[in-house]
Amino acid sequence: MNNQKENYINSFKEIKRFTFNHQLKKFPFLKDFYKNPYTYVKARYYMYWSVVLLFALLRSNIRPNTVTFLYILSGLIGGLLLAIPNYYCNIAAVIIFFNKGILDWSDGYLARIKFKTTLTGHILDEYGAVINSICLTIGLGFFAMHKSDLLFLMYLIPIAPLLHGTMFISFGKVVMFNNLDDLLIDKARKKDSKKINNSNKSLYSVAYPSILNRLSNILDDRARSVDFILLIVLCDIYLNSYNSIYIFLLLLLKLFIMFFLSLYYGIKHKKAEVSISEIKN
Repeated sequence: MNNQKENYINSFKEIKRFTFNHQLKKFPFLKDFYKNPYTYVKARYYMYWSVVLLFALLRSNIRPNTVTFLYILSGLIGGLLLAIPNYYCNIAAVIIFFNKGILDWSDGYLARIKFKTTLTGHILDEYGAVINSICLTIGLGFFAMHKSDLLFLMYLIPIAPLLHGTMFISFGKVVMFNNLDDLLIDKARKKDSKKINNSNKSLYSVAYPSILNRLSNILDDRARSVDFILLIVLCDIYLNSYNSIYIFLLLLLKLFIMFFLSLYYGIKHKKAEVSISEIKN
């Protein structure tokens, strides 16, 4: 099947048709310029350049996970260059962060066309997005510190990855996954005798408050938010302004609030127990 698909989707035209059809079917809002003008334009920028990259990748032995690794590496390099107090390094960082999404849009299609999609590849892709987000935040913090000469920021910068990587929600998912075998065994043992009382049923409707979702959408990892941050960086570079410090502090405040809300609601509403009960049922 894969070989047949590879033989069929080989020309530039067929690659474009395959990727565009798949992306626009998956995200119909990308078709509407008037409702999402920036997303419409930026998505097509990514899609066209990913087609060019795929055209070259399909003629090589490069595997999808290698492309994903380069995506992760681009975030690390971009964050490092943004942190260095040098004009050319900062401009290079902006260029890298603006274009790194092309790699992210290419690895999955390379897998679909030439190889096979895998769970490991999907996890690596999600992992790369988190690493890129953390690198941008750290790089932005150092950039703001150098531009404003506010050295106290160096004590706040390490807090960003700490808050980002220790959310109660994500940590709870890891713990639950690590104990999944025991949960499934327990389910098999109690399958016939288990009864769910009313108090347990009431827990199923408990969810994290919508405020967490709304907060996560503020300066998130989507292209429009990243590009807005990059625009602020460019303004600071060329206009000698200091607006990047406010963006960094806003990001840090958002992470603080999400961290404590995640911890509070996770414990209060026993989100882990609710999720486990749903798995067992």
